[in-house]
Amino acid sequence: MTRHSTGIATSIAVLTLLLTGCTVMAQPEPEDYTGTWVLESADGDRVTEFTVSADRTYTARNIPIDLACRTGNAATSPPGCANGEDSASFSGRWTVADGDSPGIRFYFDDHFVRQGYPTNGALGFYSGSLDVPRPDYLFVRSSSD
Repeated sequence: MTRHSTGIATSIAVLTLLLTGCTVMAQPEPEDYTGTWVLESADGDRVTEFTVSADRTYTARNIPIDLACRTGNAATSPPGCANGEDSASFSGRWTVADGDSPGIRFYFDDHFVRQGYPTNGALGFYSGSLDVPRPDYLFVRSSSD
């Protein structure tokens, strides 16, 4: 009887490990990113937003400079980065990020601008380190989508 109990306990342990240890998080699909994303708690007359289209293009309006101007190099950055502006508006193409880091990658003139990370139904953007507890900028879906 002891051998039978040990076999059952082992089977339960293996089954539990398989069910809990091998969970694969679903990667967002391209259509999960399409729509208009507005900066959470933005105030003022200027809307800060990314409009992401299904044809893999986007338009960015009034994006804060520290988010839009990642490289600090005017030749590889969107317009407005070298003009002393406080925000930039531009457009380009986007891709779904590959590898272990899910998200959406934005490009301007074939230069990488920034990656947005899925964060509780929103898109989180980091202007510095990814090691901080929260994104520096959080964009939520527009209520009109």
